[in-house]
Amino acid sequence: MTEGKQITLVSVRGPYGDEAPFTLIRLAHAAKEKGITVNFFNYLDSTLIGNGNQAPKEYPSVEKLFSDVLKKGLKNPKADAIACIKCTESRGVTKTQTEGVVIGGLYDLAEWIAESDKTILLG
Repeated sequence: MTEGKQITLVSVRGPYGDEAPFTLIRLAHAAKEKGITVNFFNYLDSTLIGNGNQAPKEYPSVEKLFSDVLKKGLKNPKADAIACIKCTESRGVTKTQTEGVVIGGLYDLAEWIAESDKTILLG
């Protein structure tokens, strides 16, 4: 049993450019099913993953998939998300993040890394 375990997933790639955001979301679903708490840290262009103004024509909405993980995270095991404030501000998406995304900074990431059993960065 993996109860009490925690993983931090760090993303730096924006949605729709490659499979990285989708892979992290699938990894988060699998971790939660195994009872692992999931932390998402969206950095650089990945802060667009949580942007609520997406309307892709040929792909599923990354924001919708991401939001589903966060909504399921209200129960144990948890799923939390932080988007870098400097990154969201420079991209104009600070106020349009999906419900459940907290605006934070690299100090938050450092704390999560220290608390986590594993940290994975896809970039």
